[in-house]
Amino acid sequence: MPFLSNYTNPATNSLAAYYKSTQEVDDRLSDHEYTLDTPGDQSYDGTTDNVNSFIFGNPDEQWWDDIIFARPSLHKDDTLDHSHVQARMAQVALDLTTIQRTRCRKRGAPPLFDAEAFKTLFTHKNVIEFTEVYFTRWSPHCPILHCQTFDLTKVHPPLLLAVFLIGEAYSHDVHPSLAQAYYDIAEEYTFNHPKFRELLEAESPSSSTSARSLEPLQAAYLMVLLQMSGKNVTSRRRVRNARYDEVIQAARGLKLFDSKNEYLDREQSDHIDFAWHGFVIKESRIRLAYLIFGIECNFAMFHAHYPRLAVSEMTGSPMCSERCFSAATSAACEQYAKQEMRSNMDAISTSLSQLLDSREDLAGPLSQVHLSPMNFFFVLCGLHCAIHASRANGTGKIMYPAFMRALGRWMRIWELQVSNLPAEEWKKLGFMRDAGPEFCQLAYFFLEADARGMFDTEKLRSMDSENMGYVNYLLEAFSRST
Repeated sequence: MPFLSNYTNPATNSLAAYYKSTQEVDDRLSDHEYTLDTPGDQSYDGTTDNVNSFIFGNPDEQWWDDIIFARPSLHKDDTLDHSHVQARMAQVALDLTTIQRTRCRKRGAPPLFDAEAFKTLFTHKNVIEFTEVYFTRWSPHCPILHCQTFDLTKVHPPLLLAVFLIGEAYSHDVHPSLAQAYYDIAEEYTFNHPKFRELLEAESPSSSTSARSLEPLQAAYLMVLLQMSGKNVTSRRRVRNARYDEVIQAARGLKLFDSKNEYLDREQSDHIDFAWHGFVIKESRIRLAYLIFGIECNFAMFHAHYPRLAVSEMTGSPMCSERCFSAATSAACEQYAKQEMRSNMDAISTSLSQLLDSREDLAGPLSQVHLSPMNFFFVLCGLHCAIHASRANGTGKIMYPAFMRALGRWMRIWELQVSNLPAEEWKKLGFMRDAGPEFCQLAYFFLEADARGMFDTEKLRSMDSENMGYVNYLLEAFSRST
């Protein structure tokens, strides 16, 4: 289990180390190539070809040339107003300097933020370069920002900073580890920014369709990921236990978890005209909801944190395919959207209920084959949340048969999904292409460890959850016994 062994290794301490760039694995033999010959041990009565045709249409008619996954170089973007980019950068630098001065006055501590050193790193050239790196190397792992509409001259300042810092994390050959010194102050800047505080202080929930309303929450989410990948234990604990409460609160305020995309609803699509930017906003809401849910599941899986976000809240539409979200033109996006029309919603909560169904036939779960592997990966995350919640409330042994049955169903459907996935889509799955099967195996380990009473042993009771040590211990324990 190479992904999990690296992910839970206490020595792993940077975003690029946790989530390796997809460019590093494109040329390697992948599990996908292996699963082409092993689609699972369950017969599906010849439905594979029909399902494949329904999902992907005629391969000869696919518009792969219109898909932009690696954005054309921003250096060559004639529409980019460099003076406005520099103005945004100057505002960010000034804001961080002001925050640091305020902190020093309140705490009487010497300044830890070197404004001049930051300006040397936060240059015009680096902002453009690291933004490119963000979309080419990081975005496959976390596809919440729309590359074609991401505007450096207008983006919410903390989001610009978060994108820059993540791009820097994947550019160690240029500036090795320099940016981690700014993570704490960047976190404070992001979570205390007036635009983010407005999301928390709103008196009534809002389902705003403005792209700008999402940016403060996108920035906060990305800053949590950066801090969780850093070396500072105190910062990791703070964002996991306190900051993420605010992320979930803001997401609930924006009604993200029941977000729908009417453009993909077969019954509603005939009554609305396709609008690319409207489509992008609705998809961005759905994707941010899924990724927020995924990190909350991550905290449950790797840090024994009782889930604050219930699976039952995840009632929104599934994400569209990456080829649709990354389409270079409105026409291409609309074409892919027409191929992905659906009559049922397949929310995470619905899909998980089907997997846990006590009936032995797979008629219900088989309907999930048409979900993309990226959507189905988050169904597994929901299953992990349910497993950890049941262990916490003492119902783990009662739920053991249902969970084992659900995991078996999930793995068979996943193998069928990836065996039908075009190579271009497979490359865009990011860490999920490796993490999917390994997270499923980890769920088996959790269930078996609970059934054997291993969580009551001194070894696991005393394990520090800060560095995912107990999960790493379980991986080693079960690897020795197999």
